[in-house]
Amino acid sequence: MGADRVGVLFDYFRAPDGETALRLLDRGNGVPAGPATIGTGVDALDAKGIDPFVILGRLVGLILAVPSSVDLVRTAGVWPPEETKPRSLEEMNRLPEDSPWNTGPWLEELDDRIRDAFAEADDYALPWIADRWARIEEFDGHMDATFALGIIEDFVALARRARRADDRLYCWMCL
Repeated sequence: MGADRVGVLFDYFRAPDGETALRLLDRGNGVPAGPATIGTGVDALDAKGIDPFVILGRLVGLILAVPSSVDLVRTAGVWPPEETKPRSLEEMNRLPEDSPWNTGPWLEELDDRIRDAFAEADDYALPWIADRWARIEEFDGHMDATFALGIIEDFVALARRARRADDRLYCWMCL
């Protein structure tokens, strides 16, 4: 599947706000660990290679019945801290190799529009959406529609729980 080939993993979870999201993932060293490694207490979805920008964006486009675009899924950075972000390519090139801006992990807050799109998805349309999504070029023929449907149903369920709790959705990413 898509991003798995480059070694980036993605977990999606819900939390009331960015501060709480970081606290949920804190292992005591100041760097957020993935929801899958934390265990209980985090309502999460292990999405492996489903990045929020391209692959999830393609799915959101199908759910909303709009053309897919790179800015369909908007996020706000939560980690690394925004105040440590390099302001230029030159600053980026001077960062140490182990800088979280180079190595991660990264934590992004998804726009509530995405949560609501999943929460309002028509359950009867999900098999059709899964069939179309499984065929996107990013999966390169390696996604089964039945498996895709399971992933979509998991996203829908997570989004519905998040909306009921007035939580936001987050994406934790690591190499």
